[in-house]
Amino acid sequence: MTRFHRSKLLVLILMLLPVVQSCAGMKSWISSKTSVRRSDPAKDSSQTSSRKSGQAVNLDKKHSVKTSVPVKVSSRKSIQASTQTANLAKEHMEAGEYQKAIDVYNVEYRKHPHDQALVREYVKSIENIALAADKAFDKEDFASAGRICDFLLKNYAHFKRFEKKLSFNNTHLNEKLSYCKKALFKQGFQEYRKGNLSGSIAIWQGLLEIDPQNTDVKESLKTAKLQQKNLQEKD
Repeated sequence: MTRFHRSKLLVLILMLLPVVQSCAGMKSWISSKTSVRRSDPAKDSSQTSSRKSGQAVNLDKKHSVKTSVPVKVSSRKSIQASTQTANLAKEHMEAGEYQKAIDVYNVEYRKHPHDQALVREYVKSIENIALAADKAFDKEDFASAGRICDFLLKNYAHFKRFEKKLSFNNTHLNEKLSYCKKALFKQGFQEYRKGNLSGSIAIWQGLLEIDPQNTDVKESLKTAKLQQKNLQEKD
């Protein structure tokens, strides 16, 4: 190769060198753009996942709100039932129909054992019955006091579930009932000795209602009735 050709080739190489460098830079720029574009789907996917998660949370909140509504409705129904039960029981209480009042509460309590409003009304009615026994006892109306104590003892199994809320217990009731029985037996003999056979008979009959197995009362009552019959035949 001649010196002229070498010089010409060298000039050509020097001219092409900037072009080659420019192409290399263009390739690098294109490659970086492509990598950025390829990373976008991941970002989009993350955003989409975040939106879906947010929607799921919102749905959960809506669901929790919807499911809480029946609880409120149930609570309102329970309050209404307690009020109706209390009103009906109160009518029986005012009429002296204690057993009917207790039966009303027992039926409703079996349906709603955790209804605290119902339990409060139930306990209040029981305490009012016990108060009636105390008032009769203080007036020495041992027949009425004894009947009420006997009634409470017969129903005491129903009260066991909230016994701690009561101001009395079955021991207290048994003691008071026992006192009433003795007092009635004594009153009957006092009327008998006075010659008031009708009075003694009425007292002993009342005593048998709360002490039906008392043989002494049965014998005394039998004697008083026989004497009353003899007197009526003489007249």
